[in-house]
This record gives sequence, C-alpha cells and structure tokens, in this order.
Amino acid sequence: MTNPMTQANKQGWDGLAATHYQNYHIAKLLAGTPLLNDLIRAEVGDVTGKSLVHLLCHIGTDTLSWARLGAQVTGIDISPESLKYARQLAQQMRIDAQFIEADIMTVIDTVDERFDIVFSSTGVLCWLSDIRRYAQTVRHLLKEDGFFYIFDGHPFRAVLYEDGGGTSPGTIVGDYFRKEPWQYDHMGDYTDPELKVPVESYEWHWTMGEIITALCDAGMHIVFLHEFPQYYYNGYTPYDVENDRVELYPCSFSLKAVPRR
Repeated sequence: MTNPMTQANKQGWDGLAATHYQNYHIAKLLAGTPLLNDLIRAEVGDVTGKSLVHLLCHIGTDTLSWARLGAQVTGIDISPESLKYARQLAQQMRIDAQFIEADIMTVIDTVDERFDIVFSSTGVLCWLSDIRRYAQTVRHLLKEDGFFYIFDGHPFRAVLYEDGGGTSPGTIVGDYFRKEPWQYDHMGDYTDPELKVPVESYEWHWTMGEIITALCDAGMHIVFLHEFPQYYYNGYTPYDVENDRVELYPCSFSLKAVPRR
C-alpha cells in the first residue's frame, strides 16, 4: 500500500507533467540528441544491446535518451500523467520502450524482470520514503552480472542556506541527521518558479551513510562513489547559468554498485 505522503506527491507530479513536457528539451530529443549529461554518459559507459530500467523515470526523457544510445529501456514511475507523456514520446520516436506505473516501494512485489542496468538520476532520493526498500528494489531488479548507477544531489546540500535574506550562501542552517520528512503546502516546480501545484508535498532526507549502508545491506558492492563541487543541471531550470560554478562543499554525487558475489 502506498504511503499517504507518497500518494500526495503522486498528485503533485501528475500536476507538473504537462509543464515539464513543455519545458524539457523535447524538440532536441525528438531530433535525435540524448539529453543525458556527459558525466553520466561517461560513467555509465556503452549501453548498446543492454537492458536498462530507469527508476522514477518521470516523463521518460532520460529513459528514451538511453534508448537513443542503444539500450532496451523500461521506465518505472508512480505518476500516470507523467507516463502518458513518456509513452507519447516513445511513440513519436518509434522506440519500443516499456513504461510501468508503480510506487517504487511496491516494485519488488510487482516486477519480476531482471536488467543489466538499474539507473536513477537527479532529484530522486528525496522522494523515497524508505531508502532501505529502494536499495532492496535495486538488488531485486539487477541481473547477477549487472550494475546500478545513480547521479543525484549530494545530501549535504540539504543543510546549506543558498538564498538571500541576510544569511551568507553556504551557511549551515539545517540538521544533516534529521529523520522527519519536510512538508510543504504545495508542489513547487524547478522549471517554472511561479508554478505551484495546490497539493501537499513531502521530501525525505537520507545521509550518505544511510544510502551506502542500505545498498550494502541489500547485497551490493560499491564500485565507486564520486563527489562533485558543482551541481550538473539538465538545462531545465532558471539556475543553469550557475551550472559550472565550483563550490567548497559537495553539491552532487555519483555511485556505481554491483551485486556482491
């Protein structure tokens, strides 16, 4: 059964799907250019002929980018409205992609297929109510010789003050070890700061230690953990002008893991 907070987030993502379809670089993707950044492509490597499942795939632009690069793709997301656009894009691109509507917390019980690559990217961990269940899902979906890859914002950024108002950017103002989810009275949008979807939304915070330990406890071996002093936006937000700005603290991270043998 879906967590009530996750169910609220589902309604929010349904409300954002149409705007994201307008603001993501759909024309570029339809013209044949993958929307994945160079770092992700280099770290994941050649996907030709491999089966890849994209967890929390939203409207499928990254999923279908992997298909453009030669993978056989499956996307999983909780939002039916998002998946409507994902399937529409796949049809326009003439790509045989599978999209599954499911809460990531229930995938172990509903998806039996195994994949060469399990992939998640950019802004996903904060939507997970249970990091251990997510890690178990990753292991469940992986072939024995497959690998998991994630790129996301670094959890340390959650404690930093980044806006104006009298406090210097980079000042620590939050609790890195907080356990309670954040609750908001609307779902905001990173492509259109003026858009507010009128539903409550919730975000969770997982420390780097919790992320790594969950994967290890699920039977995974960490191949690498890379931390970066900049945040690699996908060109969807008004803040992309700062994409190359180097900070003195970790802004993003990538991690690759394989089943432990």
